[in-house]
Amino acid sequence: MPGNRSDREPRVVGRMTTQNGIRLMKLNLSDLAPFSKICHKICLNIPDAYNWTWDQKRKMAVIVLDEEDAEMVFYPLFKEFRNHWNFSSISEAAEAVNAYIHSEFGMMPGQAFFTSHMVSNLVLGVAWWPWGRDDKVSMRVGLIPVKVKLPDDFAHQCLSRWLPMEPK
Repeated sequence: MPGNRSDREPRVVGRMTTQNGIRLMKLNLSDLAPFSKICHKICLNIPDAYNWTWDQKRKMAVIVLDEEDAEMVFYPLFKEFRNHWNFSSISEAAEAVNAYIHSEFGMMPGQAFFTSHMVSNLVLGVAWWPWGRDDKVSMRVGLIPVKVKLPDDFAHQCLSRWLPMEPK
């Protein structure tokens, strides 16, 4: 179950310092409790047969869903996230979100990106990427830094507590 490990592990996952004008984070996991709740809720409709893994390149948690299960998972994203973006609306996203999406992915028709409200200069984001003949969907969950630099393993530390993820 997501969140169970957080009681046994250190609560400080990052520190805030200034380096070359960029702020580095200092946070306790409790500061990001809204993100933990969202992650828990978006997992409720995911069948047990699926497993979260870590995408080291993008520093995001990823799960690949079959078409028949994807719809059950997709619609709750609209309820849990403040904003959602698609190919034609992404240019309206906040600058940090738009830059993040274009640097990590780009967007094509049929794809969507969901974003939460900002907490401690971070935004929780979900990339919804159908692929193949639209019979598979990759759903990636990550943290978008806003005017801060995250420590290297910060996103993995957080997301591995919030999602039932396989070890790296």
